[in-house]
Amino acid sequence: MKTAKAIPAITVVLFFLLFFASGSAWATENDFLKEGLDQYKAENYEEAAEILENARRQNPKSSTAAFFLGLTYKQLFEYQKAADQFRSSLSLEPKIKEALVELIEVLYRIKTEKSLKEAKSWIAVAEREGIFPAKVAFLEGLILQQEGENQEAIRSFERSIALDPSFRQSAEIQIAMCYMRDRELAKAKEKLQTAIQIDPATDLAGFARRYQDLVERRMELEKPLRVTLGVFPQYDDNVVLNPEVADVVFGPTDESSALLRTSLRLDYVPIFKGPWLFNAQYAFLGSFYEEKEIRKNYNSMINSFRVSPGYNFGRFSLNLPVSYNHVIVADDGDDDVYLETWNSGPLLRTVVGNSHLLELYAAYNKEDYHRTPLSPEEDRDSEGLQGYVSWYWTYKEGGFANFKYEYKDFDADGDNYDRQVYRMSLNIIHPIMDKLSLQLSGQFSLEPYDHIHSVTKIPAPRPGVPVTYVARTDDIYQTTAGLTWEFYKNTDLVLQWSYTKSDSNIDLFSYDRNLYTCGIEYRF
Repeated sequence: MKTAKAIPAITVVLFFLLFFASGSAWATENDFLKEGLDQYKAENYEEAAEILENARRQNPKSSTAAFFLGLTYKQLFEYQKAADQFRSSLSLEPKIKEALVELIEVLYRIKTEKSLKEAKSWIAVAEREGIFPAKVAFLEGLILQQEGENQEAIRSFERSIALDPSFRQSAEIQIAMCYMRDRELAKAKEKLQTAIQIDPATDLAGFARRYQDLVERRMELEKPLRVTLGVFPQYDDNVVLNPEVADVVFGPTDESSALLRTSLRLDYVPIFKGPWLFNAQYAFLGSFYEEKEIRKNYNSMINSFRVSPGYNFGRFSLNLPVSYNHVIVADDGDDDVYLETWNSGPLLRTVVGNSHLLELYAAYNKEDYHRTPLSPEEDRDSEGLQGYVSWYWTYKEGGFANFKYEYKDFDADGDNYDRQVYRMSLNIIHPIMDKLSLQLSGQFSLEPYDHIHSVTKIPAPRPGVPVTYVARTDDIYQTTAGLTWEFYKNTDLVLQWSYTKSDSNIDLFSYDRNLYTCGIEYRF
């Protein structure tokens, strides 16, 4: 919203009347001033500026010429030049009191620390001399709002309403903006509704309606407790990750199955007025297969907990998330605890420009497998460091791209699982039309292992050929494409296809997998 619309402009017509009522003799003495005023009335501001500059040179002591040249520069958005002319108008005789209010406004529009400080000094002069008190109170509110003093700004806007009720619609909107900055969204919504009711037909009312919609969306997003439910029927054509080479297959050979994946997520994100941050999350993910033999050994339930206290420093924030995962996997039909993981470390977020966010994360990670390994080399219990760099770009409303580079070190108890993971991923959400979005993602993981696998040796020994054993290395590629359609409020239909290919130098660990999903997600 242009604040110039919210602030009643100086009644220029009065000056034109004053000018023409002063007699033709005065007009003759300053033809440049008369011509400049004609161009200003015709809204030819560039021509008016050139002519009024000549008027200033012809009569440097004319407070009227300085005032109108200042108004012209203001219309041309040359606020620094306008401020210079308004200062001159105030220093000359006769002093034009309207120039004081205009000077305060252009100093506010310059929006530097120095200009705001000067504007406040002129506000003190205006208040002392009783010059346009309602306008001055409104301008004071804008300046305090710019400085982040939202509660003080609200008091100034309320004072402007008390002094002149014609300011009410503009002031109510600005009060709503203050409440939004303080995250008091319910109060902001109430003030915007008041502004609309004052005069529903004005441009200001239209502006208030647009902001009211924005506030309602933010209120929905910033509810302290959010719940997300998902029901996703899927089809998995390689549940057990059977290798591509048939003669190394162990276990069930019917590796495909339909399944039902269910999810529940609770997010608790309270809004604090100060710099402190906090969020907590509980998530459940269950996978329940249709095929009996697969169901007996691959049904799973995952419970995840995460708390993340933090502090907002302005352009960046620092959090210390702590996460715990508890994984239950069926074992011959019985549900047994399979895995527990813990990780914690600092997370730094910083805003870059208006549409970019950078995240840096480093953490300690521990994994504890509860099933007894077949051999000491197969012990997958591990600990190590992990971290990532993640960049987000919001390139349009509802659309963003994310690139992430991740590193994990698995210092496992068994030599077969000592490894590092280097992973890069790119994710894009692109709105196709209202309520319909395209989701695309690609991921590559390089996983070099530290030791020779205890069972599988490559290459296979041949008579008379020396054997050189190579540690396992996996290249894992994954791509996903899908559509998300919000067909009902807070309810999405999700269609998705995901393909994974593992290319390992040990055939046993090479596989292809397709996963097809069609499901519904509901948020409240």
